Amino acid sequence: MEDERRAAVVADLVGSFEAYVAEHRVCDGLAGRIVEVTENGARWGVAWVECSDCDVHWERRLAV
Repeated sequence: MEDERRAAVVADLVGSFEAYVAEHRVCDGLAGRIVEVTENGARWGVAWVECSDCDVHWERRLAV
C-alpha cells in the first residue's frame, strides 16, 4: 500500500513538472529537478522549475 501511495505522489509531481517544462521548453534559461528529501524525519518529493528568461519560479512539495 505504501508503494502505491508513493508512486501516486511521484506521478502527481511528474505531471505538474511536465506542464511547466512544456511551457518553457524553448527557453534557454530553463532549469528544473524532481528530488526526494528528508526533512525533520519526514520524506518529501520536491519538484521545481525555474526559467530565468521568463522570471518564473515554481515549486511543489508532497509528502511521500
